[in-house]
Parts: sequence; structure tokens; C-alpha cells
Amino acid sequence: MQQTAPPKDEWTNKELMLKITEVPDENDPYHYHKLSDADEIRLVTIKPGKWTDPISCELTCHSLDVDDITEYSTLSYAWGSPRVTENIILEGRTWPVTVNLANALLFLRDHEKPVKMWIDALCIDQSNLKERGKQVQLMKDIYSGGTQVVVYLGDGKNHRPKRLSEHHIISKAPTQQHFYNDERDGVHLEEFWAALSASAMPSLPMNDGSKRPRIRSRHLSSTFHMFCLLRVLGDEVLTSDLVDRMRKLTAMDPSCDLLGTMVETLRCMLLNPWWQRIWVVQEMIVSRVAVVRCGTVTCPWDMFIAAASSLSSSSVDMSTIFRPDSIKVLQYFCRQVLSFRDLHNQWKKNFGAPMLTLLQDFSARRATDERDKVFALLGLASHSQRFLALASYEDSVADVYRATAVELIRRGHSLEIWHGDLARKNRRDLASWVPDWSAVYDEGDRQRAQRGGSEKGERSSAWKLTVVQSEGGYWKFVAEGMTLLLHWINENPQERKLPKRMEEEFDSYHRLLNITCLDFYRRRGANALVTTVERIQELCINLKAHCSWGSAYEDLAKHPSISAFGRSAAFYREVKSKSEVGQVTPNMDSESRDDFWFGKDTAAWLDRMVIRYETVTFRTPKSETAIQHHFRWELDESRWYPDGRRRKSFLSMESMPLGTVRHVGERIFSWDDRDSAFSTISKWVSYYEKMSGYHRVKLAKTLLGETNLTETLKSTAEVDGVGDESHRDTVEALLLEWLDHVLERHDFPDDANMKPLNEALVLATTGRVMFALNDSTLGLGPGSMTVGDEVMMLPGTSSPIVLRFRLPERDESLEGPAYAVVGDCYLDPSSSDEKKKLPNPWPGWLPETIMPIELKKYWERRRIYLF
Repeated sequence: MQQTAPPKDEWTNKELMLKITEVPDENDPYHYHKLSDADEIRLVTIKPGKWTDPISCELTCHSLDVDDITEYSTLSYAWGSPRVTENIILEGRTWPVTVNLANALLFLRDHEKPVKMWIDALCIDQSNLKERGKQVQLMKDIYSGGTQVVVYLGDGKNHRPKRLSEHHIISKAPTQQHFYNDERDGVHLEEFWAALSASAMPSLPMNDGSKRPRIRSRHLSSTFHMFCLLRVLGDEVLTSDLVDRMRKLTAMDPSCDLLGTMVETLRCMLLNPWWQRIWVVQEMIVSRVAVVRCGTVTCPWDMFIAAASSLSSSSVDMSTIFRPDSIKVLQYFCRQVLSFRDLHNQWKKNFGAPMLTLLQDFSARRATDERDKVFALLGLASHSQRFLALASYEDSVADVYRATAVELIRRGHSLEIWHGDLARKNRRDLASWVPDWSAVYDEGDRQRAQRGGSEKGERSSAWKLTVVQSEGGYWKFVAEGMTLLLHWINENPQERKLPKRMEEEFDSYHRLLNITCLDFYRRRGANALVTTVERIQELCINLKAHCSWGSAYEDLAKHPSISAFGRSAAFYREVKSKSEVGQVTPNMDSESRDDFWFGKDTAAWLDRMVIRYETVTFRTPKSETAIQHHFRWELDESRWYPDGRRRKSFLSMESMPLGTVRHVGERIFSWDDRDSAFSTISKWVSYYEKMSGYHRVKLAKTLLGETNLTETLKSTAEVDGVGDESHRDTVEALLLEWLDHVLERHDFPDDANMKPLNEALVLATTGRVMFALNDSTLGLGPGSMTVGDEVMMLPGTSSPIVLRFRLPERDESLEGPAYAVVGDCYLDPSSSDEKKKLPNPWPGWLPETIMPIELKKYWERRRIYLF
């Protein structure tokens, strides 16, 4: 006989206790369960409830690899202050969240069905640094995998979030209003025009002489009417009928700024911190569909884009419809929305954007954690998988910024990360050569970098950087370089011959590899390295056959591509150990030795050269030519200074001095203040004319900076064919006329032929100073440069670099002066000596161990250390 459960009031005490233990204690905080898979994420389900019910959520785990993963939405919002929180129920337990998130959950909750979403504050264990880093690497997939991203812009009343208790004062849920950006919005627009007409009706006199009160819409300034205005403005183009209708409504009572009231509501919405948050960039760009939620009003993001596009492309004089302050708000709205649109189109077309460009373009956006200034953009970068490994919240901010700089050098094959004013730093724990990614990038620097990006490949330095970080990578690099050199010599047997003197060097290197290197790697069982070293021995024999006396000897000495300054750490430690017991090793200190050397001097030299750094090579884009320099910083964390300070990282490079700064003019901060900018230009020209007798044509060319005058002036009718030598006088005359107008009238000339010069002047001088070197060479440089700074040419940069001498905490391993990086600059090319240009390298290179001493002395160079 089947037993039936006893009535509830007949339960035993034991059964009642068992029943109670199944209910979690709300006062017991929730503890996250560990994610078991690398691609696993959590999703939060917002349980249905009435407007006044507490918010209750639960979490479930899902793998992104599973094709049939449940549909979910993602949330894009601003966290708000972590010090002010509201309590929700998560997995039956009390869980604090920021006020803004609590508001979002309240407005997103459905009364009848559960809502499944991915929300970072709930779905990631924020106390687990390792999990946070792994989830950041999945962020792109999370947002692109959701059905839509919900952009939460507040409760529609104020840009500051309210407490839940304030919302719950209303016992009845507010009415939801949806826009679709199509014909279904007709009902809303009819209500909008009716409300405008009623509010615009002028007050009429009554029989007793008083005026009848104006009929107004109760909520004309509400979020709903502001969305209606955006919907109206987004109709393809602002037609004349629509414009006339707005003007008539405004003319009914000029004292009643109806449109301005709605624009003020738009301004409040734009004050929401979401518009300045760094994470929303990725969240918006990679998502399939975006929906905007502001209080109870919802619309597709496309409605915002339509309104911004219509306003920015319209030929209508908006001042006849809106007041000046309202026009500024609308212009700001357009810039914000269209920047998302443009980046989305670029990202979709090119499958990403350059990481350096992203860091520069979005440097003004805010992040609570300074590491997020980098992490939030990783998923948007071209070849993003190469950068995602940087995401680790276990590393310090300084370590993340330095690792980002190294990775950008590795991927960009250049030192273009030094573009701009590197001295503008918020942090003091960074080396000067590491950009502070938390600092706002100067607008002038950003525009110049953006303008020059498409030209960098053509006008960049002949040298290209490649980072070599492993033992195998070093030997592979040497083998590739020697192969390229051999191939070049075989193709040009009469033009390129190695000096006879190098036969001995090839023999010595061949024997050294056989005695030390091969034996070392065989004992380690590194078969791949043994094969590579044997390949280098074979190349030594082949290259030796091309050694002969001839005129090519002097050419060889001038070309740095023939020498690589890298050494293999493990290999040279082995050489050092053999030198201590009297076995043969190369002596690179003594110029008198041709072959080998015995003794402690060699051991001491090798001890100084034990590698504690990463190696950078320089390659030309076209011929894959390379020279290897040191990209060096200390890795031995056990070494400390006597006073207990840890040694700072530094970078060691070859440099070519161009001059010392002897004068620096005032800085032009911005062209917003035109009077001040023109006054500064006049002071620059006046000083340098008196100082060096500079002709105004040269001064004009310097003021235009990196501008390609040939390309700039080709578009003007007056100087058509300006690239020809016969047109030089025409160009100079135009430059003089332009500069005289600027100096005398403190204004830009209206002549269409000179308009490109006006734009070039603003681009070249914003945020910069004009300076002079000790040889009277003029240039434009970063605003923080001072008298005494030095300008040098470094391999891997398209522009000269401004460096500042400093006295670092040095040791015996530093064999040159130390500097801090200030930033890049522009020098007047007509003043530059040809001998100061980097020589055009040959395709191919050799390790320094092979090179005779006299061949290592090429072009005026100096090893420097950058701290």
C-alpha cells in the first residue's frame, strides 16, 4: 500500500530540520564554483518578478565551444562607484552590486519570463585574478556570440543612478516604450507631433483680460520625447517639409524652446559614464546587434546612427531650428555615435585595427583598473590572438605596460610607439621608453600619427625590428641572415665581394662552432639546434669562397647590415667555462689578435657579455635585410643596488647623433585659441630669422612639418605640375605669400590654393614647439623638450628621436651614456647633412664574432642606454 506524505502540520521535527537545510541562508555570501574549461563562461538568469519584488538571479556554466549554447544577451554599462552598493539575491544568497547595475537589472527584468544574460560583474569571479585574465581573453567571443548587446544608459531621469528604494516608491511598473526605426514607430511620432503642437500654442487672452494658460504635454522633457526627436532627425535626410514644420512650431512662441528642452534631456543622457568607458568600445564593435535601453524606452542602436548620420551630412542650417547650445550637444552626439560606426566598419573590413592605433585613439576613455586601458582593446586588434596573452591581472600595471610596448615593437617591427610626447606620463614607475598607456594621448600627436599611418611604409626607416627571444630563435636568425647574404653575393658576383681578410674569420667561427657549440647542444640533446648550427658551418664554407680583395671592401665597411651584434647566452656561457680551463675562445677585446686567444681576459669579456636581455634585429621591409642590435633590460631579479633598490630595466641601442638642442620656442597647445597660436608662430619666425638668417621659405617648410608639399600642392590649379624642377620658383612664391599673410594678418588666407597649407600648419604645430640645434638646424618637437636635449637617429624609427641625458644608477656593464626618451621630432630636411642618413643596408648579415675589427666601424654611431 502506497504511503502518503503526512500533512504539513504533522511533519516531525527531524523532517522539518531537513527541509530547512535545503534552503540557502541569504546572509551567507555566495562563493563561485571554479570554471572547469578554458572556454567556459557563466550566464546569469534574471528571474521574473513584479516591479517591487527583490531582484533574484542564478548562474549556470556553459562552454563557448558548444554549437547549441543557449541564446543570451550581453550587457554594456558603466559600473559606477564600488563604494555605493545595493543588495540582490544571487543563488539564494545576498550579493552586493553597484547601484547602476541594480538599476539595470530592475529595468531589464521581465514580469513573466526569465532573462538570460552575460554580465561581467556577476559572471566573473572578480576576486580571482587568474580567472579575470582568462575571461578577458574570451571577451570578444562572448560579445560576438550573444544575440544582442543591451546598452544601458540609466533610468532616463538623471545621469546619476538612483537607489532601488527610490524606484520602488512607485508601486506600479512604468509603461515600456519600444522604437523599431521603421513604420511601426508611427504611433509614437503622431503623439510626438501632437505634444509639440499643444505645447507650442501661444497663450490667448480671455474675457477678463487674463491669458489662458498654455496647453503643455506633461512629459515634454521625458526620455520618450527625446527618443522621438532622434527618430525624426534620422529620417534619411532632413527634408525641407520637416524643417519647415519644426520652424513653424518654434515660431509659434519663440520664448518656448521646445526642441531645446528635448536636447537638454539628450545632454543628460550623454553625461552617463558609459560614453567615456573604455570597455564599451569592444562591446559595441564586435556585437551582432545593439539595443539602447534608457529607463523604460528601448530602441535599436541603428536609430542613433541614422540620426547622427543625417545631422552630420545635412546641408540645412541648423541654427534656424536649434539654439547654439543645443547645436553643440547634437554635434557631440554625432561624434560619439559615428566614431563607433566608423570603427565597426573598419574592424569588419580589416578584421581588426592596429593595436597602437587603438591605444592612441581611445586613450581618453576611462577605466577603473589602469590595466584595462590595454586589456579592453585586445580583442579589437588585428591578429588579436597574438596580443591576448598580455591579459593577466596578476601582473602589475608597469609590467603590463612594458610587455605591451615590447609586443608592439615585435609586431610592428619598428619603434613607432615613440611617436608623440613620451614625457607626458601619469606613472613614475615606467622606463622612459615605455609609453604610459593610461595617459591621454595629445590630440595633435594622435592626428599626426593617424595621418602618417598610411605613409609610414613608404617613408619609414630602412631598418625593421625583429625580436629574438630564444636560443633556437637566435641561431635561426643567424642562419637566415647568412643565407640571404650568400644569395645576394651569388646574384651579384662582380659588385659584392667579401674581403680576403674574412677567410680567417670564417675558419675561426667554423672551428669554434664545432669545438664548443655542437658539443654543447649534443650533450643537451637539442637536435634542432645542432641541425641549425651545422647549417651555419656550411654557410661559412660557402661564404668563404667569395672572399677576395677589391673595392667592395670599403663599401662593406659602410654597411651595418653585414654585422649582427647578437650572442647566444647558453653558448657563450659554455665558451666562458672553457676559457677558464685554458681552451680556445675568441677574444673580441684585443684588436691585435686575428684568430683565437687564451686566458682570463677573454673570460672577463664573456662575463660582461652574458645575455640578460632580449635581442632586436633591424630589417628593411623590401629586401628583408637586417642588423641585430640589443633590445636589453635586466632579467636577473636577484641583483640589487647597495641601498636596496632593484635595478630598473633599460634598453641598449646604437645611435647616430644629429645635434644638441640650443633653443626651444613657446608651445602651441591648441589652435582653438587662434590669436595665441598665430602670436606664437610670429615669435618663432622672428627669432629664427634673427638668429640664423633663415630664409622665410625654409621657415615656411619647417612650419609645415612632415607635409609632402609636392602632393599637397599638386591639387591646386596655380601650381599644377609642382613636382617639376621648373616650378620650384612658383612653389616658393606661394609659400612666401602664404606665410606673409599669416604673419601680418594673424589669420589664414581664404585662397583655395592655400587652404592645404593652412590645414598642414595646424596639423604640424599642434602641441609642438619649434627648436634649433647647435648647427642651426630647425625642427618641430614635443612640447616637453628643453634646451640641452639631444636629437639622434635610431634604427627602427621614421623620425629623429629627442633624448634627455640622465645620470642613472649605473654599473660597470654600461659602456655608454644614459638617456630618457622624450619623443619623436621633425627636422628641416634641407638642413640635414647627407652623411647623417642611415646607410642603405645590404640584404643579409653576419654575427659579430666573424667580423674583423676594422669592419665594425661604420657610420658615426654611439651605443647609448635608455632608462
